Amino acid sequence: LNIDIRNFKLEDISRIVEKDTSLVKGTMSGNVLLKKVADSYGLVSDIRINSLVVRKVPIGDLSMKAENPNGDNFAINVNLTGPDNNMTVAGNFVPGEQAGSFDINTDIQSLSMKTIEAFSMDQITEAEGTLTGNFLINGTTASPQITGNLTFNNVFMKPAYLNNRLEIKEETIELRNDGIYFDTFTLADASQHTAVIDGSVQMKQFSDFIFALQVNTTDFLLFNTAAKDNQNFFGRMIIDSKIDVTGPMELPRINARVKMKEGSNFTFSVPEDQLTTDKGEDVVIFLNPVELSPILTRGDSTTKKTSGMTGFDLASIIEIDKGATLRLLMDPASADSLVVRGEAALSFTMDQSGKMSLTGSYNLSEGSYLVSFESVIKRKFDIESGSTITWNGDPMDALISINAIYTVRTSPADLMADQATGNGGTEVNGNNGRYPFQVLLKLRGEILKPEISFEIQIPTEEKGKVDEAVINKISMLNEDESALNKQVFALLVLGRFIQENPFESEAAGGTSTMIRSTVSKFLSAQLNQLSSKMLPGTEINFDIQSYDENVAGGAQGRTDVEFGVKQQLFNERLSVEIGGSVNVEGDQGPQDNASEIASDVTVEYKLTKDGRFRMKGFRLNQYEALEGQIIETGIGVVYVKDFNRWNRLFKGRRNRSDSLNNQNTNDTSDSK
Repeated sequence: LNIDIRNFKLEDISRIVEKDTSLVKGTMSGNVLLKKVADSYGLVSDIRINSLVVRKVPIGDLSMKAENPNGDNFAINVNLTGPDNNMTVAGNFVPGEQAGSFDINTDIQSLSMKTIEAFSMDQITEAEGTLTGNFLINGTTASPQITGNLTFNNVFMKPAYLNNRLEIKEETIELRNDGIYFDTFTLADASQHTAVIDGSVQMKQFSDFIFALQVNTTDFLLFNTAAKDNQNFFGRMIIDSKIDVTGPMELPRINARVKMKEGSNFTFSVPEDQLTTDKGEDVVIFLNPVELSPILTRGDSTTKKTSGMTGFDLASIIEIDKGATLRLLMDPASADSLVVRGEAALSFTMDQSGKMSLTGSYNLSEGSYLVSFESVIKRKFDIESGSTITWNGDPMDALISINAIYTVRTSPADLMADQATGNGGTEVNGNNGRYPFQVLLKLRGEILKPEISFEIQIPTEEKGKVDEAVINKISMLNEDESALNKQVFALLVLGRFIQENPFESEAAGGTSTMIRSTVSKFLSAQLNQLSSKMLPGTEINFDIQSYDENVAGGAQGRTDVEFGVKQQLFNERLSVEIGGSVNVEGDQGPQDNASEIASDVTVEYKLTKDGRFRMKGFRLNQYEALEGQIIETGIGVVYVKDFNRWNRLFKGRRNRSDSLNNQNTNDTSDSK
């Protein structure tokens, strides 16, 4: 049987298998001859692939020869040459009834890390440098032996799961018959902080691995990942560590002491199943896949036990530096998160079954708790020093005792309105000023289902400035949970207190006007956020104007819903905005007919690419409480300039000599 291959395009296979012609490219030619010799078959093959490219990385020319003309001895020769690649594999293999024998030598004069990156399936990126080495594999298939070495020459690479660019300058791994040996094998991060590996991985017959490794790091950047890399945990983690790995591969023992250093900023995201599934004793048990194999193969008594890792025995001490920042993403959907700093010494263990245990306390010195109200309003509470997170076993069952404060600067006038009414409408002294009020958030119990309570406080240093009646009112408020929650909601959402009956209008209509204003701002924000989600790419703005206007017979409420649609055209040189308003409360004005709803038009054109000179024309139709309906029409030229200092605004008007004088003065002062 003779197979002749001429100029076969590898991208044709890539197109069929992966539907991607960029996966592999090259031209394959050669010949394969299979002939019968006595009672066996002889093989002679010579295959060449020219200009091999894998995942857009040039590999080079690959030749593969295998000869077995008499059917009893295979001669193998593989050669790779190309950009930074020069590698040869040559030797012999003799088949046997019990075990074949072989003698194969691998000579790596140069192997580009780019080549390894191409075959890594995106697990390694930004690879540079080369590998060199030589090793001999001989013996029998039942008892193979390997000797040699592999050297890294100015190697750079970024493992995907770390997203951290590592450097290996001139390091060698020694291969012996009994294992793989590391002698101060050093990796460096981008800041030249190191991780050093010592020890060996002993092996018999390329299996039965026994670990005896020590890993030491100093200020080493371990993780530098983002949420897109791993949604469960990501961020920047800098560590000091001392790790010992010993024992067989089936059950290695790991003893570690790890300290998360200052500069770390790491995020843990609570899995969605932890948020939505009721917790019960032994409801969910994590099993090792290897332990399931007897169940899946039940009844097959002849199944041979597979050699492999069945788990590991981990015992570790985890320290957290007070300069390290941890972020716990409580609810990824709403972005509620707990960001903390402090000190901790935790004990973490894991046994062969996968059962994890975490014990110890995290004493917080500072931090914040970000709370989101239906993804519309976000408020950040500052965590008080002395708060704690404590683990007593299950890592997901932490107990928290956290106090966090959100400060609002506002007037207590609305809070004290009932007392003002009791005094015949006279304001209590000190109620008109604006003072800082603190909303104290208390989190207690399980971290995933904490008990939440509130309290309103006045800072100690401010109590002397606030009327005693206000202080007493706050104390009474903290004893009434219903009234307290109402005021807490008002402070968080509206940024001010509200009256006990906020919709009861006073004689002057002040309270009604206040409620109209604050609620209108709140609703406007909600509408704008909703429109941005529903119609991305188009600017849509809503505004609700609600106020009291004077009409015959007294004050009358008026509410207008204003809207605008803005679109940019011609590479953002021309912008067109159309809008208008609809009256939904009060006397209907002439703008309420259908033709006037979209009566506002603004057209702006950038005369220069940077937008500094613009031409603008507009027609605006609006209603003013005092002046009634107003229509404005205009056209003009606009000049726009950004500046962060006032003198830069007028710098262009100064003559050149002044600028040179200023520069010379600065140079003189610098030289001094």
